[in-house]
Amino acid sequence: MPPSISDQELLDAPRAIANPLHPDFVGRLDQDFIDYYNLRLSKAKPDNSAPIEKIRANRTRLRSPACRDYSRAACVEDIRLESDDGHIFTARLYKPDPRSSPYGAGPYPVHVNFHGKCGGFTFGDLSSDASICMKLRSQLGILVVDIDYRLRPEHKAGKGHKDCWAAVQWVHKYGANINARPDSISIGGISAGGHIAAVVQQLARDAKISLKLAILGVPTVVSHAHYTTPTDSEFPSFVENENAPCLNWNRIMFYRERGMHEDADDESGSATLPEIYTNPLHGELEGVCDTFIATASADPLRDEGEVYGQRLIAAGVRTTARRYYGVPHNFMHMPIKKADMYLRDVCEALRSAHGVGFSNRSVNARKHMFQSIKQRRSAGAGAGASTGGLAVRSWTWAPGKGRWRANGQTNG
Repeated sequence: MPPSISDQELLDAPRAIANPLHPDFVGRLDQDFIDYYNLRLSKAKPDNSAPIEKIRANRTRLRSPACRDYSRAACVEDIRLESDDGHIFTARLYKPDPRSSPYGAGPYPVHVNFHGKCGGFTFGDLSSDASICMKLRSQLGILVVDIDYRLRPEHKAGKGHKDCWAAVQWVHKYGANINARPDSISIGGISAGGHIAAVVQQLARDAKISLKLAILGVPTVVSHAHYTTPTDSEFPSFVENENAPCLNWNRIMFYRERGMHEDADDESGSATLPEIYTNPLHGELEGVCDTFIATASADPLRDEGEVYGQRLIAAGVRTTARRYYGVPHNFMHMPIKKADMYLRDVCEALRSAHGVGFSNRSVNARKHMFQSIKQRRSAGAGAGASTGGLAVRSWTWAPGKGRWRANGQTNG
């Protein structure tokens, strides 16, 4: 993630704001996010009419400040994998340091990441989640594999999903080639990457590939192709957060118009894909792997992610959903306190799922974070008057009851 914002940076920042926060959200957002937004994100208004070619031509200039290129780092290695249609794509390995990893020289548990960050299946690359991948590798001592999957509109609907699924199958079958443990695989992603993780966890169940955990960060889990106004959504958060920062109604339509879940009249497009590729919420969820879901209070996608969690629980899947208050859709890529909280929660989930640092891994893997994670205070990052300073609320599957159980809430 980018470095924290200093007081001097705030004082020195230009005062011209081209894309101010909508007034409805000022009282709902954490102050450290507001400071970051005004300093880094408010200077240019998103051009929702720009053609893809123009954006691709200005990739470096338009890249998020959170993007990082670790391709030349000593612990990083790129390998080439093949999808089911013969397409060759890159998987980037973040290899643990054997001197500090609890697994020594390996083999290592492996986490497969599918990038996102407000990419809408249209943008993003191996720089998008690089900072998070490096932190997971360093803090957990596990192998992290980041997938450079195909994007829309240059490629048909579902091609990126199939690249990610091919990568998981390869790790399961040939993990020993990269010093990975095929019996200890987790998956995850943010935004579009969370959608892909929801699809892959269902495909893995069908293929009898056992996964330890799926991390779904602010996921989209339904198609928005038929929406013409926010009120067309069955989820109240679409209307509530129509004008949210970072991801709002206009930006969602921008992605849709550039091919997200379209090609209905194209025999190679989404119309011929299994429904879970566009609507994982409507898939059969019984028997999928344990799941951790993160949602954000100021995100149009908030409610669909939480309903996915409810459906998982109804299917008997060990699940925790955490709503982070006072932040928008892609908050985990920002230098703010809720991003730190998210990373700690994800590390705890993966640590428990893989048994990292425990001698009795088989016992710990079933204990899991879902019974051990604690609510944390977000010191100095109150979520605004409308939430009473609420920092995070968590719901967990109640063992033996198969229903939501509120774990309480944390006040900043």
